[in-house]
Amino acid sequence: MIFSTKLRFPPFPVTITSLSVAAALLGDAMLYVVMPSRPELWYISIFQVGILLSANRLVRLFTNPASSYIVARFGVYQPFQWSLLASLSVLVAYAFTSSFTLLLLARLAWGACWSTLRLVSQWIASDQSDATNVGFNLASNASLIRIGSIGGALFGGILSDYIGYKLTFSIFGALTILSWLVWRNASSYRNKPIGEHLKGERHNFLALLKNLDILLISMSGLAIGLVINGLMSASLGHFIRSSFGTDFSLLFISFTVTAYTGLMLGFRSFSEVFVGPFGGYISDRYGRLKVLVISVVLSSVGLLLVGATDDILFTTIMLTLIFASAVLLMMQLLPLVSVVAEQNSRSGVFSVYNTFQDFGSALGPLVGLSLISTRYLSLLYQSSSVLLIILVLLLVFQFRRRLV
Repeated sequence: MIFSTKLRFPPFPVTITSLSVAAALLGDAMLYVVMPSRPELWYISIFQVGILLSANRLVRLFTNPASSYIVARFGVYQPFQWSLLASLSVLVAYAFTSSFTLLLLARLAWGACWSTLRLVSQWIASDQSDATNVGFNLASNASLIRIGSIGGALFGGILSDYIGYKLTFSIFGALTILSWLVWRNASSYRNKPIGEHLKGERHNFLALLKNLDILLISMSGLAIGLVINGLMSASLGHFIRSSFGTDFSLLFISFTVTAYTGLMLGFRSFSEVFVGPFGGYISDRYGRLKVLVISVVLSSVGLLLVGATDDILFTTIMLTLIFASAVLLMMQLLPLVSVVAEQNSRSGVFSVYNTFQDFGSALGPLVGLSLISTRYLSLLYQSSSVLLIILVLLLVFQFRRRLV
């Protein structure tokens, strides 16, 4: 079925906000490629890498609820601007210090920036939607943001090999400044009174968790964050290096572990850009729960088989299956969050969901890099598939009579 005109493009406020967040995400995405593969550039250990890649997510347990309060207090325009500008200091730290303490502080600062940037983009996407296109608009928001992940993972990994990681971070900083200049002048929320679009918002985090719908959706988000955003993304370079070495060939093409990791994480983000809107569309068109079940089955097959052989081609095929189907899986949860949020508090419910997902994402690098031996990574991937299936089945059971 061909997309209707209404669904072909997200609203302009969604597009401009999402692309600004994408620019701010470039440096973070690059760090996930370069740091696990080349920790010696910062004179740190792989154990310290696991801590750094988890820190920005752990801090969101506090900054996500705080960002909900900030948005309610100051609106969406000013906090978004502040966070974009603050993210520049993080890139400076990535580029020009090898102090573990300063790098840790930079990761904590980025976690705070990301809490607000993501919440505002989700809030605007939901605000610009109705029941017929909420899946598409939220998926488009997430997909456009991931352009930053593509640029950071793919170009960051390659450029760091040729021009150095310091200059690459500087280029990404310049793009963030450009995005700030564009957004501050183009946003339609610039002159909106705060009370007009935030009236009635509630932010009692613990009270919202008493709602079983919110709790189950959030737990599912935690599982996806743990397995895909955390474990797979952070440990992929280390897993590939231990399995295939620092240099290897795929279909007669030579790869370094850094370039290959960047390519695969770039594909993950590429999938969010192009598969994401499709996932949102089929969610609106054919039903959230049906697509949810199909997505978790495909993801689990890939996780079960990714470490089954020593063939780099087979491993690559399984990784592409995992990342593409995980995008479909994530895009089915976002509309469920929005539906529940309309009955409670938009910024509050999104904040709860984001916090759970971030907590899972924070645990992933710690488990995959700092706590588990490399030889057990394949078994860890396989065990993760079971966790995803259990939580999705619970979610389907909870919503089966209200959604099809």
